[in-house]
Amino acid sequence: MITRRCWLVLVDLSGEVRFRRLVMVQKPQPAATLACIASVLEEMRAFLGTQWQKVLGIGVVMPGPFGVEGISSVGPTTLNGWEQVDIEAELATISGLPVTLENDATVAAIGERFHGTARHLNSFIYLYIGTGLGAGIFTDGHIYTGHAHNAGEIGHIVVEPGGRDCYCGNQGCLERYVSLQAAYEFCGLDPMRALPEDLLQIEPARFTAWIENVTTPLRQAINILESVFDAEAVIIGGMMPAPLLEQMVQRLPPLYQSVRGRYLNDMRLKIGMTGSDTAALGAAALPIFDEFNPKFQVLMK
Repeated sequence: MITRRCWLVLVDLSGEVRFRRLVMVQKPQPAATLACIASVLEEMRAFLGTQWQKVLGIGVVMPGPFGVEGISSVGPTTLNGWEQVDIEAELATISGLPVTLENDATVAAIGERFHGTARHLNSFIYLYIGTGLGAGIFTDGHIYTGHAHNAGEIGHIVVEPGGRDCYCGNQGCLERYVSLQAAYEFCGLDPMRALPEDLLQIEPARFTAWIENVTTPLRQAINILESVFDAEAVIIGGMMPAPLLEQMVQRLPPLYQSVRGRYLNDMRLKIGMTGSDTAALGAAALPIFDEFNPKFQVLMK
């Protein structure tokens, strides 16, 4: 049975979290999960009282890709059963508020731009290590989402042809090596039940061995991203526990030569926010984007 976490946070315009709830969902399915969300929204409404009318909207973050046959709902890194659900319409009906949906990596990048390491960066790539692996992309102060909001699905770049089978149908996809799912498998944890903090309990040498196994494909990915986007920095964050993420980043240098090769490693590669707030704070910023600039551009300048 798959265990998923659903965080619901209420954030004011300064980024301060005013209300927070964690809902643990076993094998999340739309009806049960939406009912849980509706219950927590009622808690929020009661907490705010008359101030509820000041709420700008709801930002929702889900793992991508969206609307891609054979990828969007296949495997443990996706939310099976949600592909036919119009989550924006469902939550708008429940709450009476405007709803904006984005993938987890893009939203985490937005959170990093508002609250983290990227506050002073105009062009950066945020590598989001979740159950899978994705990238949030900022270029010249603008968030780049692509034609169908699927830009940054770097987890499905093939880094080892003929390598491990991926749920998308390819072999050797990056997220089969670099992701929480891959770490759970390598470290002997049950991927269907494991949570990120469980990695802190395993033998340190086992996790170190996993890091050694993934440094080469991760360096390849960073090299590709730097060469394509000429970003000021690649920021690595997500749901990996902070002490373990620090170990990963420390072992990545030397990076491959690229258009950013003349810069020091600590300028090219940075550690981002980790834990539940990584995507939650970015999701909470989405209604602000919609309210003040529907194209998500002016506010990011």
